Amino acid sequence: MIKVTQIKLRLSNAYLVQGDRAILVDSGAPGEADKILQAVRDAGVAPEALTLLVHTHVHGDHVGSTAVLQQKLGMPTAYHPADQRLMDQGHNGRLPGVGLRGQVMSRFLSGSAFAQFAPDVALAEGFSLRPYGVDGVIWHTPGHTAGSVSLLLADGQAIIGDVLMGGYLGGNLRPARPNWHYFAESLPQVRQSLRRILAANPHTLYVGHGGPLPVVGNPALTAFSADGRSGI
Repeated sequence: MIKVTQIKLRLSNAYLVQGDRAILVDSGAPGEADKILQAVRDAGVAPEALTLLVHTHVHGDHVGSTAVLQQKLGMPTAYHPADQRLMDQGHNGRLPGVGLRGQVMSRFLSGSAFAQFAPDVALAEGFSLRPYGVDGVIWHTPGHTAGSVSLLLADGQAIIGDVLMGGYLGGNLRPARPNWHYFAESLPQVRQSLRRILAANPHTLYVGHGGPLPVVGNPALTAFSADGRSGI
């Protein structure tokens, strides 16, 4: 059995994933390390026992507290090499808005800085999480960023970062309703990544903002994948 615990942060979600051992997915914005550590303890896991910190992509609201967590815990960190350019610049750069709402949000969130860090593990298509105690695999699911990845877990759960988001207002309103994220480097790639994920027949999608999104019996998600335009 794989247990996924959503850790709701100020702007995004992090996730604790427990199998035989436990990993952490994403680290929120700068200044959220202590909240994450407390959530891990509340779930019954000693933070020092975490085996890996996986990043779904390199944006400041998903890697912002990693440098501090790495210093506190010494655990290995991982992201996809295609996002190295974002890490090298140490900030989000210009965020390409999706639709009008994304264009408006881009004015406020582009250029958000984060502490840089060197990854210990380079993620790639098919990377197995079993050596870290979780029965799952990494898929490269680009579009939001070039190096965006998803975690496909053996029991039908999937953590997909910002391939989608849940709801509106950063996921605070109607969080179970699928929606495109505010930003995408390539929306056609996002659509392709989403179709690929859904073809694996997961039953639950855990997203970077809002969620989770049930797949079975979710007509909104079905329509989303069919026409690729819902929510824009």
